[in-house]
Amino acid sequence: MRKFALVVPAALFLIPASSVAQQSLIENARRAGPASISHDATIMNWNLETVHEGTNGWTCLPDRPDTEGDDPWCVNGPWLDFLQAYVGQTEPTYSSIGIAYMLVGDSPVSNSDPYATAPTTPDDWVTDLHAHLMVLVPDLALLEGISTDHRNGGHWVMWPGTPYAHLMIPVDSR
Repeated sequence: MRKFALVVPAALFLIPASSVAQQSLIENARRAGPASISHDATIMNWNLETVHEGTNGWTCLPDRPDTEGDDPWCVNGPWLDFLQAYVGQTEPTYSSIGIAYMLVGDSPVSNSDPYATAPTTPDDWVTDLHAHLMVLVPDLALLEGISTDHRNGGHWVMWPGTPYAHLMIPVDSR
C-alpha cells in the first residue's frame, strides 16, 4: 500500500498579521458606540484613514495609542468635521448638531485646554470618565450658562471659550 504525503504550504494556514491587526482595530473601535450604530459604521484609524468602509454615515475610531486608558469613539458627520479640525488645529466648520459616543470611557484630559498633554489643576484635569456622550452645537452661544464643572455630578461644557467647546454627558456615575 502506498502512502501519500499531502504537503500544504504553511502560508495557507496563516492569516496575515496585517489582517489580524486590522480586525483588532475594527473590533476595538466598534466598542465605542451601541452595536446598532457601530456595526455598520466606517472605521478609521487616528491618521483619519479609512480602514473599513461603513454604510450608515457614522465613523468609529479605536483607542488612541498615545493616550492613557481605553478611549474609542463613534461619531456622526459634524463630529468627524470637529475631529479633523482638532487634529489639524484649525476651526471646525460643522453646521448641524453632532453626537459622539464614548461608551468605553475616556483618557484623562484638560477641561479647559484642548491641547494640554500633562495634568493641570485638579479642578481642570478630568479623570475617571466612564461611558459618556458628547454633543456639538453649531451655535456655541447655546452652551452659555451651562456648568463647566466636570465634577458637578451631571453634564458640563468641556473646552469652553474655544472653537472646540462641546457638551459632555456622563452615562455612568464617576
